[in-house]
Amino acid sequence: MGVLLALTFPPSPLGWLAAVPLAWLFVRIKHSSVRRTFQETWWFACGLFGTLLLWLPASLMGLLGVGIIALYPFLVGLLAGLWAVTLTLTRALAGRFVLLALPFALTLLDTLRETGALGFTWGNLGYTLALTPLVQVAELGGVSLLGLLVGLSASALASRRRALMGLTSAAWLAALSFGLTRPAMPEPNRTALLIQGNVDPREKVVGQTAQDWSRYLALTGRGLAEREADIVVWPETAVSWGAGITDQAGLQAIHVPVLLGAALSDPRPRNSVLLTQEGRLLGKQDKVKLVPFGEFFPGSRLLGPLYQAIFRMMGLPQLTGREPGQGMAPVVSGDLRFGTLICYESTFPVLARVLVREGANVLVTPSNDAWFGSSMGAEQHFQMGRVRAIETRRWWLRVGNDGVTAAVNPQGVVTQRLPRFMAASLAVKFAPVNVETWGVRLGDAGPWLTAVVLLLIAVVAARERRQGPPSHDKRPEGC
Repeated sequence: MGVLLALTFPPSPLGWLAAVPLAWLFVRIKHSSVRRTFQETWWFACGLFGTLLLWLPASLMGLLGVGIIALYPFLVGLLAGLWAVTLTLTRALAGRFVLLALPFALTLLDTLRETGALGFTWGNLGYTLALTPLVQVAELGGVSLLGLLVGLSASALASRRRALMGLTSAAWLAALSFGLTRPAMPEPNRTALLIQGNVDPREKVVGQTAQDWSRYLALTGRGLAEREADIVVWPETAVSWGAGITDQAGLQAIHVPVLLGAALSDPRPRNSVLLTQEGRLLGKQDKVKLVPFGEFFPGSRLLGPLYQAIFRMMGLPQLTGREPGQGMAPVVSGDLRFGTLICYESTFPVLARVLVREGANVLVTPSNDAWFGSSMGAEQHFQMGRVRAIETRRWWLRVGNDGVTAAVNPQGVVTQRLPRFMAASLAVKFAPVNVETWGVRLGDAGPWLTAVVLLLIAVVAARERRQGPPSHDKRPEGC
């Protein structure tokens, strides 16, 4: 059944049905022992993450060799273990209120999985609703609120109680009504030129500095000759930047601001976005959330020789990782304040909230999904980031090395999109927006509220266990 839940995540249109396979798991947990709960949940979650992340070995094996296959079951087993431990503890502590507690436990787990250096957001339940009108509710409480809605619906189905299913149906109707009645946003009045270079990822690892600069400068020149723009955006690590690289002087001929992804090497390697105009550096944002085992290597001081042996086996240079940024703030050009979410960062709601609170009125994501090849990984990544536009009610401009390159309006509608796997430019319309949603204002309080609910359920359940059921009546089972 975990496989069926995976099939409701984007790009699948079956998100409406996500609560059904989850309800099956909740029923099994309700009637299982604590030990059995762990086993049932672990296998269910293995099916979920094993299917959802199937693109990982399929897309990376051609680039990194068969060694990536060994990492795939490890990652799936680890993610499944987090589900199993969380729901087993919930089963043990919540007693007869387990069906009420399970949705809150999964919502809290999804939030915790986003934190720390090893944060990983794939599998967050809320994304199952990303392609439905219900996703508009993210304005009120972020993707976590969507996940809670799916979880509570699963609990109502598992309980088989008409009253609870009626309340859940009412909640869905209210969310659907909210989603279908969002007011239209102001017409876009600015133009961005998005540059999709379509550079082979292996060439980027080896280093093709001069060729990369020539490619992006040529695409930019041709694009600006056809259409005026307020900003030009290049993908993540489109070029190398630093002392001794003369090609960056070509920016002097570009008279509009250029927001470019750059690999910096001085004094430490960084993945950054630079804002330049006519060769002058106007602003910079370093990538804060690095990809584990891709941009940084946990325990590298201890495991350095092992990593280097693996790199040699895969035919890669001796990668050293990058230094993370220490803060986030918009980069500014006139009245445009660009909140940059570099590639992987676009899947983390908290980072978008931070940027909007700091004044960002446009969200921009330079990305490089070429590693994913033609698998569904790139599309999953894009659809997850698209929810950031809805949560913050900002235009989201995304430019990928080989795609996905697109403009998304504050209602999450893809207004323009460039086909993948081609070198081209795309002129898109957008507008700065300065509203602040409830999701931005209160999003950080969600985990605390969820934890409080779980604590209250555990306290009530513990009190009941101490007192024992009264002999003169039969208490109804909880939700």
